[in-house]
Amino acid sequence: MASMKETISLETESLALLLFFTCLFIYQILKLWKRVRNRSLLSRNRTLKKLKRLSWDDFELLTMELFEKQGWNVRGNEKKGADGGVDVWIKKTSFTKKNISAIVQCKRYEDAIVTIKVIREMYGLMHEYDVDEVYVVTTSRFTKECYHFVEGKKMTLIDGNNLITLINNII
Repeated sequence: MASMKETISLETESLALLLFFTCLFIYQILKLWKRVRNRSLLSRNRTLKKLKRLSWDDFELLTMELFEKQGWNVRGNEKKGADGGVDVWIKKTSFTKKNISAIVQCKRYEDAIVTIKVIREMYGLMHEYDVDEVYVVTTSRFTKECYHFVEGKKMTLIDGNNLITLINNII
């Protein structure tokens, strides 16, 4: 009789240990999954090649994260479908306690170059929405016309190379 109790006791202890280590294993897997899933888009996409492979909506989320890390209050465009040229709305309180508002257009291009048409449209939207600044962010480049057009205006053009530099400085 005593040996049967010992056998049952050993089986119970073995089962309890197996259950404990199984739970510990599952917990560690879930912890690892959460860490991988929550890694920021910025830290996962630090090269142009990776940025160009993002979907357009992930590129917008990455851009939102970039502005958040720079101290902006960020709001994505809630409109589904055509967004009227504005992908991201941002606000910040400056040192003078004045609120600064801006709009952001995201252009995730493989090889195409952002043209003056986009920049002129954003300049018009700047006045239509009465915001202080405009940012155009791309994985590509801008034409020379774009750079000439924004001179003296509160417009910032961030090309792919500058975007990578910004990301690496923030991370």
